[in-house]
Amino acid sequence: MSGTLDVGVVGLGMWGQNHPLVYGDYHRANLEVVCDLDESRAKSVAETFGCDYTTDVAELVSSDITTFSVATPDHAHFGPVKALLEAGKNVLVEKPLTTDVDEAKELAAIAAKSSGKAMVDYHLRWDPQWTMIKEAVESGQVGKPLMGYIRLSDIIEVAQKWLSWAGKSGPHWFLYPHILDLMGWIFDARPVRVYANGHKGILAAEGIDAWDCMQTMVTFDSGAHATLETSWVVPNSNPSVTDCHMTMYGSKARIEYDQDFSGISFATQEGYSYPWVPLGKKNRWGQLDHFMYAPMRYLVDCVLDDVTPECTFEEGLLNTATIHAAERSLETGSPVELADVLS
Repeated sequence: MSGTLDVGVVGLGMWGQNHPLVYGDYHRANLEVVCDLDESRAKSVAETFGCDYTTDVAELVSSDITTFSVATPDHAHFGPVKALLEAGKNVLVEKPLTTDVDEAKELAAIAAKSSGKAMVDYHLRWDPQWTMIKEAVESGQVGKPLMGYIRLSDIIEVAQKWLSWAGKSGPHWFLYPHILDLMGWIFDARPVRVYANGHKGILAAEGIDAWDCMQTMVTFDSGAHATLETSWVVPNSNPSVTDCHMTMYGSKARIEYDQDFSGISFATQEGYSYPWVPLGKKNRWGQLDHFMYAPMRYLVDCVLDDVTPECTFEEGLLNTATIHAAERSLETGSPVELADVLS
């Protein structure tokens, strides 16, 4: 289908400010409005992109705009997503779908009945390197997936300075959604059992009520299993903001991936680093082409071309339930069945 789509963005924080960038850059999208509880922030972003702004989601619900991104903090997805879905809007919500299983169940049920399209932003599926691993499994090159290990952690500065709401989330809610989605997507399997262990104390001593680190064994319905690891207390001296590694064993092959090292390293007077590809920066031809921006464009395409998007709210519900099961396992010291969490 030709034409363009009017879109809006709810939540303009650390990552949310990237959504207007994408929609303002994409030829099939018209950025019409941005929304944030901080009026000065909303006004500033609106002036940058030449669009309207509001602090009230209710104004978006009653508008003629059909499609929205929701990029509020992890714990604050439910309200705006529910209101927009019930109004028949198309919604892309940042991961996790919610940090509460009952809320996730409700949103998945509303999405199933809504006339709008709904998806969760698991943007690592758009990374060509992870896609290559997925395709290697699908082609049979790896054989039957048997076991995996994946770690995604952040330097402590992320919890200390980047996220004012870190105490209402944690590394498991902020980072597990990505790697849990990846392993289920690559294995083509659903989690059925979870057993977790973790540590609290370092962040708590700084007034941040969050887990310092966590390890979780996830068993899938295919018989494969994976160990997930996350931390928010990696020293700031780490060469990369993130610490991400994966090893996967199949019946025919092993795959290992180090996502930290992008092929560039800087050794300067200030130290040694693996720089990120700069988010928010355009390439030499004036385009935003980082894979993290692809899901926003993808939702626009799905709406205009009437395609059902992947990364569904049902997948989002399962993701939230699995992370909640890890929390319950930490409390009980025992494995937790996903069927019990979802019942």
